[in-house]
Amino acid sequence: MKKNYYALTFVSVDKPGIVAEVTRILYEKGFNIEDSSSTLLRGFFSMILIVSHEKSFSIEEIIAHFDDSCKKYDLSISVKPIDNMSSTTKYDKTYIVSVYGSDKPGIVYKVAKFLSEKKINIVDLQTKVAGKEDKPLYIMVLEVNVPSGLDESWMLSLKKISDELGTDINVRQIETYEF
Repeated sequence: MKKNYYALTFVSVDKPGIVAEVTRILYEKGFNIEDSSSTLLRGFFSMILIVSHEKSFSIEEIIAHFDDSCKKYDLSISVKPIDNMSSTTKYDKTYIVSVYGSDKPGIVYKVAKFLSEKKINIVDLQTKVAGKEDKPLYIMVLEVNVPSGLDESWMLSLKKISDELGTDINVRQIETYEF
């Protein structure tokens, strides 16, 4: 039986009950949660879910399921149908890239631009400003998938970019597993 897949994103000022409300509606409407991730950023809650259903829905129909909840929780929702769930890019290794340094504009852009040019896929990105207000410390942690055939010289090139930014960088390979 063919499944129809959708990416749903929700954003709101954080408050208890959002996850319970969203998942209740999905359950009652017969959706299956295939994959999900959520986070809290400076008081804003965001959640992305990949859901499936045997029935095909329009974007407007799915959004209408959440009308009351969006009003109750002041939620923003977006829906994107997914036509193809398979990826054609083959990745060989997974790494964690950690960047630390004084906070300044452009750190994420320059690192992400370099990784993109090398066809390295960022699969997770987290940033945070820590430290004291007069001496903020910028912390960025990325999980990246490196395509087959790319030699390890990319790490030295990334280190040069980090030096230009005045940041410290650490790259380490991690083991991946499949369920």
